[in-house]
Amino acid sequence: MDVRRRPLRVAIAIGVGLVLAAGAFVLVRAVLGTSGSCVRVVVAAAPEIEPAVTSAATRFAGTDPEVRGTCVQVQVRSAEPADVAGSLIARTGAAATPSPSDADVPTVWIPDSTAWLTRVRGADQEAFEDRADSIASSPVVFAAAAPVASALGFRSVGTGQVAALLAKAPIGAVDPRRSTAALAGAGLLYDGLVTDPNRLVDMVRAYRSITVAPDTAALLKNAAAGQVVLTSEQRAAGDLTVLPLEPQVSLDYPFAVVSGKPGPELAAAELFRSALTAETFTGLGFRAAGEQVFPAQRITDVLGYWNATTAPSRVLTLVDVTSSMTKPIARGGPSRLEVLRKTATDGLGLFTDDSELGLWAYASGLAGGQDYQQVVPVSALTEGQRARLTGAVKAAKAAPTDVCGLYDTVLAAYRSLQEGYREGRSNTVVVFTDGSNTKSGMSLETLQLELERATDPTRPVRVVLLGIGPDVRKDELEAIAATTGGRAFVVQDPQQIGNIFLQALIRA
Repeated sequence: MDVRRRPLRVAIAIGVGLVLAAGAFVLVRAVLGTSGSCVRVVVAAAPEIEPAVTSAATRFAGTDPEVRGTCVQVQVRSAEPADVAGSLIARTGAAATPSPSDADVPTVWIPDSTAWLTRVRGADQEAFEDRADSIASSPVVFAAAAPVASALGFRSVGTGQVAALLAKAPIGAVDPRRSTAALAGAGLLYDGLVTDPNRLVDMVRAYRSITVAPDTAALLKNAAAGQVVLTSEQRAAGDLTVLPLEPQVSLDYPFAVVSGKPGPELAAAELFRSALTAETFTGLGFRAAGEQVFPAQRITDVLGYWNATTAPSRVLTLVDVTSSMTKPIARGGPSRLEVLRKTATDGLGLFTDDSELGLWAYASGLAGGQDYQQVVPVSALTEGQRARLTGAVKAAKAAPTDVCGLYDTVLAAYRSLQEGYREGRSNTVVVFTDGSNTKSGMSLETLQLELERATDPTRPVRVVLLGIGPDVRKDELEAIAATTGGRAFVVQDPQQIGNIFLQALIRA
């Protein structure tokens, strides 16, 4: 059987995260037809649409369907889209989880949104046959109990209502990595809050304020208890009042045929597609078929923001304390060290309590004659650890030397963070510098080579560098960052550094 496994490097990180988030691929099966010699079509359908698909399959079986003179048997399974997506991505070999057997891969997948197909195609461009038409639709909405919805004072939620919504009511959602409705809502929150780059911190606060429910059933209970939740119009039908998103975003329920199946099975899948008429779904609260495009980059960006702002981090921060840090960042402005102090102190508020942070200072000739010194060991971000880091940053003073062993320090920090690597966290070295490497010995090329040798794809560590002031060599910082998959930024305006620091953390 031709499985067509062509894993791509693009979106593999999201794919692996999706597999980890998906959990076990549990399927509830409704078997229709009994002949073991029939052509079998396995349909994995999103739970809310599965009853309608099962009813259609029952009627289909009653017509005694055949393909090339052989009877057709349909099996409909209720399956969360995230679980099926995780299984299909594992099939490509792009994830650490075992690849499913061919028998465990459905013939047809009906997730709630084409967004899931986009995510799987990020790991395997040929995962599905070309045609994936929508069979039904349901708008994404905010849903709440009638008194809560009435108190909000608006009938829909667009970018102009986002701030008011967040101020008036607690927001609930299933994790956007597992819910397209939540993914759409997270995108709306971003669009409504980040009206300019300096508003990124508002997005961080908004994402962290969302109460994440384990599944839609729990989410709807939370809505009845007073939360405003992100779900579909179809799932919210009943006692809840719905507030549509503006502009409208809909779940489009594509009928996607998985590639690599035998010809008769593909033909039988197409035959069953024709049995799914509009009337199949309208009785269960769905709307007519529609099209909703979630661009791949949009999905990547929103999930990237969500992961970075809500997942715990493990960060080792390197602070340049050479004598040049006493110079002003710009004429008449604060010193580079003062700007760094404020940025590092404010930056502590961007990390979740279950993150781990540590601090090193670097300049040649520190304690013991080294190029760097551990100031605060990497540890869980308890109140005590926050206090230690804040105190250390405020007490930081410039050393009486301008010799900077940047290369040796970065390499040592990279190895240190890799040795204590933590799964499920963003393991990152953040470097603040106002200049470049001025110590003789290691060259930039040697540093890059050593970093490449130390790289372990299963234990990735990024290096993010922030250059402060006019003396920074941007090409040098970018070369270091590129070797580890990180990013480099150069800041001239002290008012920008806090926002750029946040960008470095969530976009690297």
